[in-house]
This record gives sequence, structure tokens and C-alpha cells, in this order.
Amino acid sequence: MQYLVDGHIPALELEIGFITDGSKPWHHAYNFPSWGFAVNAYNLQSPHLGYAGAARIFYDLPLTRNKSLGLKMGFGAAYIEKPFDLENNFHNSAIGSHINVSLALSLYGRISLSDQWLLKPGIGIHHFSNGAMTLPNTGINLAMLKLLFTYSPTGFKTPHRIEEPFLKQRGEFLVGSSFGAKQIPPIGSKRYGVANLFGIWQKRISKKSGFGAELGLNYNASLEHRDVGPVKASNQSADNYRAYIAGLYELNFDPIAIRLQVGSYIFPNFDADGMIFFRYHLVYKTVRWQVFTGLKSHFAKADNIEIGLAYKLK
Repeated sequence: MQYLVDGHIPALELEIGFITDGSKPWHHAYNFPSWGFAVNAYNLQSPHLGYAGAARIFYDLPLTRNKSLGLKMGFGAAYIEKPFDLENNFHNSAIGSHINVSLALSLYGRISLSDQWLLKPGIGIHHFSNGAMTLPNTGINLAMLKLLFTYSPTGFKTPHRIEEPFLKQRGEFLVGSSFGAKQIPPIGSKRYGVANLFGIWQKRISKKSGFGAELGLNYNASLEHRDVGPVKASNQSADNYRAYIAGLYELNFDPIAIRLQVGSYIFPNFDADGMIFFRYHLVYKTVRWQVFTGLKSHFAKADNIEIGLAYKLK
């Protein structure tokens, strides 16, 4: 896809953030992070891609006590001006839809200019993908050099950090399901449903983190129709079922959590995707229920976007 790149990409980012006030335990555990909303505008420097915009919710996590180094994670939606079109834009082999998922990750330093102004130089990556909902979907990855000026009318002072002991919690069991859809080659073909039925055991081990494991069954209606290289589609519905096991790690910002998973299929009939998969979920928790959305991939190749629901057993 080298011909899609005509030069370095200028971009503008604006954000509004809120410094946590210490009213919740995780505020202290993360050294009073910020959260908020960011919008971006990009000139993708290609007549086949055009302009792009993105809107995300983000969490800005200090990595040191003096907040001189931080990590910012964002999740949201993006708009691409010129997606693939068979008649008018067939050179765009990267993205097949206007609306896409937008992921952002950046590492930055923090330089104090005054009581109300900060300078945050950093590096990062912005990723756009539609999760194979509409082909093509090789995705767009932008390596970023960033320079952010931050202003706070009340300054950047935070409350005194309280080091309270973490009360041990018991593990919990959840059951649930998730759903998605995807398209497979050739471009313009029908979409196929994707579903998962799973059970999760997880345990909160600190104010920040939780670990666990998931055992489930994946149904992907496209697998029996997949042609992979010289191997033709099997047309066997049994190929659509894949049992799996996965480990998980959660960062908790009660009631929201970011859940990261890496897993493996268990003796699948269809193994052309490889045995390893990754999942990235944004989770909203109540006392008994969890609602989540996110992306599943096989290494750097997106497989499908999914939306799910889980229930915590007594």
C-alpha cells in the first residue's frame, strides 16, 4: 500500500479533560489521572484517502508520582472521507467504510510552563479499522509525534494521595455472550454473523488490576466459506465452531474497565487464522451485569467488532 502515502500527515488534536478529585479509591491508586474527550482532524496526504476525523474517550494515566511521564489510552470512532469504491476509488486498499473504530495510545512527558500551563511532548499511534465489517480492511496506522499545550483555569494541583490497604476480594464467575458480523473476500460479498458463548472467572487483585480466564465457544458463520490460498472452502458447517481458552487482564476505572485478552483455539477444524487471538474491550459494570464492546484480532489483522453482555453468578 506504499502508493497510498504521499507525505507526512499533519493532524490537530483538541481535548477537554477532567482531573479526578480523589472521591473514588481508583483516583488515588492511579495517582489522580485525567479522563475526557478528544477530537482529531487529519490530512491523510493521499488522493485515495482524503481527510479523516476521530472522536474518542480517553484515560490519561500518570506513570510517576510527579506525573512527569504519562500514558494516554483512547477508544472511539473515526470518519474516513474516501473509503474504497469499486468504480470511483478502487486504489484505496486500506479501508472500505466511512465509519471506523478509532484506537489511540501515546506516551508523553510533562513540562510545567506555569501554574496553569503544561507542555506535553510525546509519541503515539492512532489506528483506524472497521473490524472486517466492510472490506477492504487492512486498516490505517499513524505513527505520531505530538506536542500538546494544556491549560487549566484552576491549576493542576491534586489532593493528597491516600495509601489505603486493598481489601482482598473473592473471585467471581460470569456467563455471557457477544455478537458481531464480518465480511470475507471477495469485496462486496455478504456479511456473516459471529457469536460467542462464554464463562469467565476473574479476581480483583488491587485497586487497579484484575486477572482471570475465559472458556468459550466461538461461532463464525464465514469459516465454511473461506478460500485460503490453494485450499478451497470446505462448506462444512462444523468448521464454523471453535472452542477457545483465554487469559484476561483488566484495568479498572469503576464502573468502567479496559479488558485485554490473549487466547488460543482448542483443536479447531479451521486453523488458517492461526491459533492465537487478541481481544480489546471497553466494559461498563453494574453490581450484577457487564456490558462491553470491542475488537477481536489475529495478531495485527482485525477479525470482527463485537458487542456483548455478561451476568455475574451469585
